[in-house]
Amino acid sequence: MKILVTGGPVHAYLDPVKMITNRFKGGMMTQIAERLNMNLHADVEVTYLCTKDVVPNNVDWIGGKVVHHDGFDDYMDKVLELAPEMDAVVLGAAVANLIPLHPFKKKFPSHKYKPGDVIPIDFTIAPRVIDRVKAVMKPGAHLFGFKLLAGQPHEELIEAAYEILRESGATAVFANDASSKDSLLTKYAVTKERAVHEMTLDDVPDFILKMVDDKYYRTKSQSFDSQPDGDEEYRTQTDPKKPLWQRHVDEAMERASELIKQADAEGSFVKTEDGYVFGTVAVKVLGHGGEGFITTGRGKRECDDLVYVRSVDHLSKAVYVHNGKKATLNAPLLDRIIKERECVVVLHFHRQEPGLPTQEYAPPGTDRDTRRDVSTSFNVADHGCFILLDEEGNRI
Repeated sequence: MKILVTGGPVHAYLDPVKMITNRFKGGMMTQIAERLNMNLHADVEVTYLCTKDVVPNNVDWIGGKVVHHDGFDDYMDKVLELAPEMDAVVLGAAVANLIPLHPFKKKFPSHKYKPGDVIPIDFTIAPRVIDRVKAVMKPGAHLFGFKLLAGQPHEELIEAAYEILRESGATAVFANDASSKDSLLTKYAVTKERAVHEMTLDDVPDFILKMVDDKYYRTKSQSFDSQPDGDEEYRTQTDPKKPLWQRHVDEAMERASELIKQADAEGSFVKTEDGYVFGTVAVKVLGHGGEGFITTGRGKRECDDLVYVRSVDHLSKAVYVHNGKKATLNAPLLDRIIKERECVVVLHFHRQEPGLPTQEYAPPGTDRDTRRDVSTSFNVADHGCFILLDEEGNRI
């Protein structure tokens, strides 16, 4: 497993000898790189990208490889050069995003000015490196970022981290508050479903490695026309144009739509200002010929679209959907719940439900998330709740 970690300041040149930089020295990211390399994964190989002044030339401090950059442009080039061979990229360097628009090609001629003179120098906001990395990474590789603010409200910090995550395609972004030394040591990992996981610096490497190790389910389209025994009899007696399975699918879709409307009216779904909605329902397809379940689609407003999940193969980690639509990432877990608990309805909201047992977080759609205990309704730490209902609507 190859992991690229970046740390320390990334400066921008004002002229060949003067730099625009920040006060961070890379100590936090150095610790993360060390712990990634010292974990139980014998095959982890860490490459640490920094300026030559951040760490000594002796690489024994992590047992990995150190690559040096020489400022913003060189940093960008080296990240994009190294990223394609990595299984994970962790961008923790403190980049000087305010850079001179037109750096002086020669040393600034200070001898031509007097003390107190005002020098008009135009600055620009630098391109965001993390936005360019995912495009060069190999399929299945993971991208992690860091977002630092100081003195802003906590929710603003989380929103800023989530915006970076969505725009960059990152697996997670760690939010930092630089208001004090204590606040800087507390990390908030923001994940794709907008879950927020508070942790210490020591927790970050393990969190990263677990997510890199996760195996995700894939979606496969499966149209079908063959019907169970007795379907022809049903068609003759009722509607000759509609097969039996479609009738039960329609009934499940109608019930799912009602549950979504009810949950929406009660404010159970989390909605963001930019239009994202978080939460889902699942309704088992019942009756003769019934198979699979109805759940919500995947996307910005996933509750606006319903998907028929015909089956889930947990051995090959494949979710089979009817006619090509992608189901919510929660589909593998929903399948296990419906099959093993024989419940009819599952409600998933992004809140913690009082009185329910709480289980460890794992990303939706992964093997780790799907293997959890489904013997009763439960919470997932820092994520949400799964409420299981039987055919009479009683909570399991």
